[in-house]
Amino acid sequence: MSLELVRPDLELALAVIVVTILTLGAYRLGCRFQFASPRSDRTVFLGLIGVSFLFAWSFFGRLIWAEAITSSAALYWSNVTPVVLAFCAGMAGHVVDLRKAFRPVVGGILMTLAIAFVITPIARPVLFPLDWDSPPEPQWMSQWQDGVYMQSNSASCAPAAAVTLLDHAGVKADEKDLASACLSSSLGTAPLGLYRGLSTVAKQHDLTAKVASRRPERWSDSGQLPNVALVRFQMGGDNPQDHGFLGNVSVGHVVTVLGRTDGGRWLIGDPAVGKVSWSDEELRQRFTGEAIYLAK
Repeated sequence: MSLELVRPDLELALAVIVVTILTLGAYRLGCRFQFASPRSDRTVFLGLIGVSFLFAWSFFGRLIWAEAITSSAALYWSNVTPVVLAFCAGMAGHVVDLRKAFRPVVGGILMTLAIAFVITPIARPVLFPLDWDSPPEPQWMSQWQDGVYMQSNSASCAPAAAVTLLDHAGVKADEKDLASACLSSSLGTAPLGLYRGLSTVAKQHDLTAKVASRRPERWSDSGQLPNVALVRFQMGGDNPQDHGFLGNVSVGHVVTVLGRTDGGRWLIGDPAVGKVSWSDEELRQRFTGEAIYLAK
């Protein structure tokens, strides 16, 4: 196995180890950390719990972290929720507002959640694997259609869109390998997981995965086309964007933005339906603000 293939796994393993050590260290620190005022203890305790869950709900796995943390393991280096929860678990042992009988229970629950946040990104593909045995839907659809790679699984839109993007860069990639690199599961793919997969393959071909502008009108002039864009559709009031618990943030759908037509519409490679075009308004309504392109 080449060094280029081993390095991303080593980076991920190192990140998991470091975050685990920080989580355990935060618990020990929380056990010793105590304000002189019980009221301050309570305020910090409740405030940190609130902040940790707000972070997990709104910011975990988002591409905003890849702008500052260029490592393929950015999904873990940005994972501060288990550290904060572990600190709160340590504090639970001496928060005076909690009855002594309840303190071990509360501390145990918080520490369990902290550990869950550590292992979930790497455990999810194992616990909820993609089913590669099922034929693509509809069954008559070929894997490639008009230059767009069609997803093999209902939850593999992210790696499939990545295959199309890489193909436009002259790189042949395998959907299953990309799904593994993206830490994809039957629950979907985290945006930073998609970044990890593209970054892993791109580095092997002297390319760099970068976060595109949140303003699509800048893509053409900035050389950020084609790209893979995270989108969502409003159907029956349901938002496919899944803000799940334990950091399970998976995109509603991923498409490859190929460019613009002569008529000014956006040319979209949708791994679910093939090549389509969207107006500026349609892209504006559907685009989540997160996209990745490849640069030399």
